[in-house]
Amino acid sequence: MSLVLRLLTDEIYRIVYEEVDESDVSLYTFPSSQSSGRDHEEYRFPRAGTPNAKSKLKLVQFRLSENLRITDICIKELQCPLTFAFPWLEYIVRVGWTPDSKYVWAQLLDRPQQRLEVVLLPVDNFCEIYSSLSSSPNCGTVGGNHTAANTHQATTVPSTQSQQQQQQQQQQQQHQQTNAQSSTTGWRSPLDKSTRPMQVIYSETSSSWVNVHELLYFIELTDQEVTFLWASEETGFRHLYLVTSSLAAGGSNSNTSTITTSTNNSTTGSSSNSHSSSNSSCNSNTNSNASAGSHPSVSVTPGAVTQQQTVGAGTGAELNSNNVSSAQKTTTDHRTLPSIDGIGSTLMPRIVSKVALTAGRWEVLGRNVWYDRVHRLVYFMGLRETPLEKHLYVVALAQPNVLRLLTMPGYSFTVDFNDDCTIFLQTYCNIYTLPSWELIRISHDGAETEPGRPPTTGVPVSVDALELISVGYLGEGGPSENTQYNPSIHSPRISSGDVLYAMVFKPHNFTLGVKYPTVLNVYGGPEVQTVSNTFKGMRQLRMHMLASQGYCVVCVDSRGSRHRGVEFESYIRCRMGTVELADQVEVLRILADQLGYIDMDRVAIHGWSYGGYLSLMGLVQYPDVFKLSIAGAPVTSWEYYDTGYTERYMDLPDNNRSGYVAGSVLNYIQKFPDEDNRLLIIHGLIDENVHFYHTSQLVNRLVRANKPYQLQVYPNERHSLRNLEASKHYETKLLSFLQNHL
Repeated sequence: MSLVLRLLTDEIYRIVYEEVDESDVSLYTFPSSQSSGRDHEEYRFPRAGTPNAKSKLKLVQFRLSENLRITDICIKELQCPLTFAFPWLEYIVRVGWTPDSKYVWAQLLDRPQQRLEVVLLPVDNFCEIYSSLSSSPNCGTVGGNHTAANTHQATTVPSTQSQQQQQQQQQQQQHQQTNAQSSTTGWRSPLDKSTRPMQVIYSETSSSWVNVHELLYFIELTDQEVTFLWASEETGFRHLYLVTSSLAAGGSNSNTSTITTSTNNSTTGSSSNSHSSSNSSCNSNTNSNASAGSHPSVSVTPGAVTQQQTVGAGTGAELNSNNVSSAQKTTTDHRTLPSIDGIGSTLMPRIVSKVALTAGRWEVLGRNVWYDRVHRLVYFMGLRETPLEKHLYVVALAQPNVLRLLTMPGYSFTVDFNDDCTIFLQTYCNIYTLPSWELIRISHDGAETEPGRPPTTGVPVSVDALELISVGYLGEGGPSENTQYNPSIHSPRISSGDVLYAMVFKPHNFTLGVKYPTVLNVYGGPEVQTVSNTFKGMRQLRMHMLASQGYCVVCVDSRGSRHRGVEFESYIRCRMGTVELADQVEVLRILADQLGYIDMDRVAIHGWSYGGYLSLMGLVQYPDVFKLSIAGAPVTSWEYYDTGYTERYMDLPDNNRSGYVAGSVLNYIQKFPDEDNRLLIIHGLIDENVHFYHTSQLVNRLVRANKPYQLQVYPNERHSLRNLEASKHYETKLLSFLQNHL
């Protein structure tokens, strides 16, 4: 459960939180790591293609007494459930408060993760379901709200005229019951004119997947419109935009919803890879893992949005009033479908303006944007100079695409600002230099105010007017003691024309003219960059250890890794495990030719997690290249891994059966070598991420095929080795296997 707290001016505290129902998620049992007598632990884990947990947003409101005791507790939930307004909704990926505390904002994502919408939820959309007070004037109780949900779930679409008449009678009965219930419980209808509708302020789709980021910053919010900073990859690279979206009320605010029921059924598949950029088309399979089937159409007025809603068992509703034939029946329902009539147009973003603040074939980083409200300047981190270095930039709202670099090329930076963007702390290093920490003050030439006098809000300043003044160092790095042991960075161009980045650790006993056994340290999956112009210290300790023992160590960021744009990253879509190693091997061969000290007859491949998966694939796809494989905590079949990660890159199993088959190590058992001492598998028995089941399935098949392997199990370890003794044993085992067999 995630919490976001907001303190209001009237001393009321509000926390918006996500309530998760995991009852439909499969339960798995693991050996217990506890010494308290428990022999097993249980985890909910949604494997690819199986039901996810269901989420809803709730709000708890309370006060603090003089002695700091919590009082006047009130729990609220949305009157119109998000899954009703957005039937394609699968994941609530980000939540927060607007600066004025009048709205909760949420980022909503569909199951294929190709459609994301940003929605504003007015606080008065949350209705009371529990109060510690004997009576509460704020809103009604849970009864009416649950009735609305239950009535909606019971709504079906008739296929004959008589069924329509029967349903009309049933709806009238339900309406009468609801009115009676509302009068006794005090439930406030979601169609109440005083309730502001939820409003979608931005929508984004992708043919691959939407990369969720943290770059949402509200600039100005009125009753009529909202202006905010947002980042989008619509050009192929993530860039910053200044967006203004309308909040003005549109459509009817009537307390009745006109529902048009059609007898024309349309059949949809279980999923789809394409999504309209508007709300007019929804994937029926993304509504809480609903099963596929025939989906009738229903329309609603005033129709600003066409929706496809899964209702009951395999029936749905499409809301649109533009195509009502004489054979269609119209019924009026005051209660069953909450909040459709008045907010139809608000479920589509109404963009007033959208200005690109940055552009080009480079990426704005997905975290940290700072806004100077006084001078209307935006500070952000990006990779304009090179994908290997993170730098700080500034752009003025009044001068889009006029950027100024505020950090020094040749180093990579991390930055943190104070609240008013007058001071920042920068941490910087490069591959040869230890990190330094420097405090910087920002001065605006000619725009400074007198001491003690508040600045004028909204004064635009050119980025050229900024002056950076060093306040001092918290710590200075400087060159490492043994610079000859620092790795080198290479940028070979492969046959596709792409430039890939690689990093090479020379053996410490390097002698010119000698070829050395080599370890390809691989990850190769999405969301990771292993090669960068940063100092390689403790996190690369194993690579330093191997180099000190006479091994050459190579790392490659192949296509599919991060920070290179959508096309580069989505190269692996729907075919994980089948394309990454071709890039890795091609770069390895180029480096062997260029450097002259890599012994291509003695190459081992080693990685953990996704890298463990590719280490197994390397031995079956390139047995002539890799003499040894050391696979740590490997995925062996994507159908055993979780929904969120797997389906983002591989789609659902039913939509990409060939990709799941081709990407499963278990389908290549006969290709594993017959020679002894070429395969070492390492796994923690209570791994809660990549379950040991992956390894057990692989071992079972290797045994049946009479294939040799070595297995090292750590009974009390999870996905990462956390105990010092286990880590020491692992390093010793790894080094021993290499020394004895490479």
